[in-house]
Amino acid sequence: MTRILKAASVVALMVGGFGSVGCVSGDRPGIQNRYDTKVDPCWPERYSFQAREAVIAPFATHVLNGKIIDQTIFNGDFEPGTEKLNSGGRAKLDTIARRRPVDGQLSLQTTRDINYDAAKPDEYVRTRSELDAKRIQAIQTYMAASTSGRNLTFDVAVSDPADQTVLASGPAAAVRSYQSFFQGGLASGTGLSNQGAGGQTPTANITPQAGPVANQGNQGGNQGGNQGGNQGGNRQ
Repeated sequence: MTRILKAASVVALMVGGFGSVGCVSGDRPGIQNRYDTKVDPCWPERYSFQAREAVIAPFATHVLNGKIIDQTIFNGDFEPGTEKLNSGGRAKLDTIARRRPVDGQLSLQTTRDINYDAAKPDEYVRTRSELDAKRIQAIQTYMAASTSGRNLTFDVAVSDPADQTVLASGPAAAVRSYQSFFQGGLASGTGLSNQGAGGQTPTANITPQAGPVANQGNQGGNQGGNQGGNQGGNRQ
C-alpha cells in the first residue's frame, strides 16, 4: 500500500511539473481539457516528437554515408598501381579544400587496382598495405600544398566502400533523345488534301465509323479524275 501511495505521489509531482512547463494548450473543451491538464498534459506534443524522431533518425545514416563517400578518394583518382594522383584526383581534392567549412576527415579507398597472385596472397596484402600508406602520404602532401597558408590539417582513413559507379548507357540515351521532345512539324492527317489534274483525294482524319463513306468518296474522286483526264486527252 505504501508503494502505491509513493507511486501516486510521484505521478502527481510529475503531472504538476508538466503542467508548470506549459505543454497543454487548453484548447479542448470540457472533460477533454481536464484530462489534458490532469492525466497527460503533454499530449500530443510528446508523441508527435517521438514519431518525428523515429521518422528522421534513419536519414542520419544516409547523411553520414553520403558524407563519407563524398570525401573518399578512390582508386580511379590515382594512376593505376601507383600513388601518383591524376588530374581527376587533384580536382576532387581541390573541391574538398575549397568548401566552407572545410571538413578535414578524408577517406581513401583501399588499393584494389593491383594484380593478385593466388600463389602469393601474402605479397598481395603487403603490396596493398604499402600502397595505401603511400597514397595517404600523397593526399596529405597535395592538400598541404593546395591549402598553404590556411593552417589546415587533413586526416585520411582507409576504407573499402562498395562500387559507386552506374551504367551510363541509360542516362546517355536519355540526354541524346531529350532534344526530340522539342521538335515539331506537320503530321499526316491534318485536313489537307492532295489535288491532282483530274480530281481531289481527301486526306482528312477518318474515324472508324466513317471509313466506308470516306472510301466511297475516294473512289468517286478517283473515277471522276480519271474520266476527266481521259476526256481531255481524247479531245486534244
